[in-house]
Amino acid sequence: MEKRSNIKRHSFLKVDIEYYFLFILTLILSIIGLIMISSSSDSIGERYFNDPYWFIRRQLIWWAISFIFFILASRINYSYYARFSNFIIIILIVLLVLVLIPGFGIKVGSYRRWIDLGFFSIQPSEFVKIALVILFSSNLDKKYKDNKNIKNIVFPSFFILCVVAILIFMEPDLGSVIIIGLIIFIVLFVGELKFKHLFGLGFIGLAVTVSYLFLEDYRRVRLFAFIERILAIINGTGESGGAANFQISQSLIALGSGNLTGLGLGNSVQKYSYLPEAHTDFIFAIVGEELGLVGTILIVILFILFMFFGIRVCIKAKDYFGRMMAAGLTSIIIVPAIINISVVIGMVPVKGLALPFISFGGSSLLTSMISVGILLNISRHNTSPERIQDDLDN
Repeated sequence: MEKRSNIKRHSFLKVDIEYYFLFILTLILSIIGLIMISSSSDSIGERYFNDPYWFIRRQLIWWAISFIFFILASRINYSYYARFSNFIIIILIVLLVLVLIPGFGIKVGSYRRWIDLGFFSIQPSEFVKIALVILFSSNLDKKYKDNKNIKNIVFPSFFILCVVAILIFMEPDLGSVIIIGLIIFIVLFVGELKFKHLFGLGFIGLAVTVSYLFLEDYRRVRLFAFIERILAIINGTGESGGAANFQISQSLIALGSGNLTGLGLGNSVQKYSYLPEAHTDFIFAIVGEELGLVGTILIVILFILFMFFGIRVCIKAKDYFGRMMAAGLTSIIIVPAIINISVVIGMVPVKGLALPFISFGGSSLLTSMISVGILLNISRHNTSPERIQDDLDN
């Protein structure tokens, strides 16, 4: 009798507390993002489009689209994705190829990262993160879980990962490759890949990334400028690195100007051409300038809470596939957030990466919202009646 009453009580709640917290955290972060994009992009919108609301209008449209996909993803059984993992990754590879073809891909400076769809553009390297998480989670579940032989997942998983990495390298976009590599590493770690295999694959990935890092002059300049700056700070001789450190210097000025409570929403000075990419890669610096230390700490706490509840969903996942998926999807949000904030505060070399939910960018926002939607569905199935009965029986 006691078991039945417990089942009814759980059934009434329908989902775990992680579901509600992740839902609320996603809404809070995305709304903060809309507010900060509106505040940080008005000057650049006025300068280039004679419209201070140009960026926020587009982000609002993307937010509405993303929210629809967010709800849909939360309702679709996550186990279905395993059936279509190969199809999904093939579609994304085709899109990555189209990015490199003139007429399809949009070239900004020396970069090709977007596909022009007329009314808007998309960045396939964002969506491929979800596709690879699904692919690796599915292949680990089918081929590695019961027979821990590395050969079982080398093909097609790592072959496809190499193809994706090469295509993104060609854009070029080293940052996205690093993010993807870290996400997959976390998935493999949670998937209990043997340490020697994990270490070997990690070493190979690191060696390839470092080698690619030194192929372009501007990357070497950024790296050496960062090292020179750190050494100058350690030695007490002040910052160094010259023009290569201009962006990070302006970022630190913005953060320092905010003090405890900030200059006030909309009162940023650095957004007026002083800090490049103030509404995208360096929006966290504008948060610090306008909302102060209080605002930046709030955002950091929100991401820490997101990581905590994402990990709880991973731990409580009722199957191996769900556990891999939850780890990967949580990493899609947390890994870029850690790196973006680290770049803004000068702890790692400058690299263009969006801050999930906060930075301007439709593809980034849509990817983040879909990732959380799937994560919510995993959490929803963690409290299915069958799972509840199993827990009570045990």
